[in-house]
Amino acid sequence: MLKSIVHEIIGTPRREPALPRSLEQFRDNKRVLIIFADAQDDRPLIQDEWLRKAQMRLIEEDIEVFTIAGGGAFALFDDDWELDADDIRERLQGPPSGEFGLILIGRDGTVKLRSSEPRTVEEIFKALDDLPKTTPW
Repeated sequence: MLKSIVHEIIGTPRREPALPRSLEQFRDNKRVLIIFADAQDDRPLIQDEWLRKAQMRLIEEDIEVFTIAGGGAFALFDDDWELDADDIRERLQGPPSGEFGLILIGRDGTVKLRSSEPRTVEEIFKALDDLPKTTPW
């Protein structure tokens, strides 16, 4: 925390964490939403329910959703992906094991949203809407 305050005061840019190797396959193609669901409370269940209700919209917007729990990485919609849960937690500076967290990664591989509380689908899409759009031509 002190480092981020110092960076803010003196203007030194904060270094973005490196994209985990197992997430490189999504760069330039998909957005990735990582849910750290080790928490021993209702937050993972709430987040899961909100995301499942918006499944079709998430798929249409090319957002892959993964849950990191118990040392494993599990796809919410499609099980064809193999991810390294420990590498993801470490490189994205995820919450410690036993804590809830949410990280949204843009197509460019950078973190667009980070939260220690569940976020509604509207909040997640707002974070995406605030991003510059790239045109296909």
